[in-house]
Amino acid sequence: GNHHGTRCAGEIAAVPNNSFCTVGVAYGSRIAGIRVLDGPLTDSMEAIAFNKHYQINDIYSCSWGPDDDGKTVDGPHQLGKAALQHGVIAGRRGFGSIFVVASGNGGQHNDNCNYDGYANSIYTVTIGAVDETGSMPFYAEECASMLAVTFSGGDKMMRSIVTTDWDLQKGTGCTGMIALMLQVRPCLTWRDVQHIIVFTATKYEDRHAKWDINQAGFSHSHQHGFGLLNAWRLVNAAKVIPLPVPGLPRGQVEQTQPAWANAAFLFPVSTADLELSGMRTLEHVAVTVTITHPRRGNLEIRLFCPSGMMSLIGTARSMDSDPNGFTDWTFSTVRCWGEEARGTYRLVIRDFGDESLRPGTLKQWQLTLYGSSWSPAEMKERQRLLEEAMSGQYLSSDFSLPCPPGLEIPEEQRYTITANTLKTLLLLGCFAVFWTFYYMLEVCLSRNNVGLDLTCNGSTACKWYQQGGKHRGLESGLELESVPLYREKDIEDVEIE
Repeated sequence: GNHHGTRCAGEIAAVPNNSFCTVGVAYGSRIAGIRVLDGPLTDSMEAIAFNKHYQINDIYSCSWGPDDDGKTVDGPHQLGKAALQHGVIAGRRGFGSIFVVASGNGGQHNDNCNYDGYANSIYTVTIGAVDETGSMPFYAEECASMLAVTFSGGDKMMRSIVTTDWDLQKGTGCTGMIALMLQVRPCLTWRDVQHIIVFTATKYEDRHAKWDINQAGFSHSHQHGFGLLNAWRLVNAAKVIPLPVPGLPRGQVEQTQPAWANAAFLFPVSTADLELSGMRTLEHVAVTVTITHPRRGNLEIRLFCPSGMMSLIGTARSMDSDPNGFTDWTFSTVRCWGEEARGTYRLVIRDFGDESLRPGTLKQWQLTLYGSSWSPAEMKERQRLLEEAMSGQYLSSDFSLPCPPGLEIPEEQRYTITANTLKTLLLLGCFAVFWTFYYMLEVCLSRNNVGLDLTCNGSTACKWYQQGGKHRGLESGLELESVPLYREKDIEDVEIE
């Protein structure tokens, strides 16, 4: 329910020295609450929430998603998808709203966040959780579209993070870290934020995690994304990263395939295919499929980038017995981040079901590439630059690279409603309330002390008489006004020309 958002708000922005509980990760930030979780959540309500005051709200901590039951495939619908896209284009004065989502809590059901359309969207920052030992908690989900992890609660015997709730709250605090990045460099775009997370996330040893190094030199695991977020590294990198990241080129190709059992499909992408978009290196790779199958959970889907980097984009799920397969469902991966976009992509689908079941059919699949015009060499140069910043030489100083010309945000424009404005509005509100009560009291007292009677003297006229409150029912002798009246028969004699 909405109480979860309240707990997250404390984790992000609790004021220091409050003599009650912890301090927030970004205690200088401001919080706005959007209450949508205590009832049915429609597509239109969700779209409104994603774009609510997007010129004031910089970061949206989205504490909702589909059921993590190991059998649901769901995500934002038409309006919600449009709102996410509109947010990154128009939000935050054109720098793009930052949408932060969790990878999911269905680990005990062998769920995977690629079946969650919020977590595998290119417009969101998907964050997973680790316990105090750095291991995946029982509830955490694996995912090829997960960017990074942060500390959260673990098993019952593990300690939870310090927050505004003593017993139940488990949260990652990633939103607060991103707020610190925007504090030192408010002109970071939504894609700058994603790049900085990829560049600075820390790989660490975990015997349960399998790390793979891609062609660009980034380490990624399905369990921990690119690694553990570190606020120190994020803030230092935010100060010095060259801006802006080139526009988001997009390449799209599709194929139709016949029936299959266990099959691999190749998709060559040439330099000519990418020439129009100008894409050279990858960020997100998305695969949209339409598959018919008598038991959806028996399928496993892997995608291989041209470098050979493998992404398990669709895991087999024992609890998913849906007989309808997938209809235009999009899987995505970030494991090929920074690699060269040109080459042959390979989609491998395996069926772990009973051979007695009828075979499935891949009716259609579409490959969509998202990336930048940076060359592999330019990507390496940025990695080197940010590694130098990790020394902390900038964190203790006020130094940070300026925003490019035309992208500066004056201090007075960063906060549309300042503290002085809020105080003024509060004083005006108190004055309005006082004046309202004073007026109501005056009206009530005047009605108790004064009355008016209407007395008619016969045929054509009536007179008003004032009655004093202390002499109720007695005439005061003061004649106020004579009002001429017309009887019904008099009205009938009136001619209208």
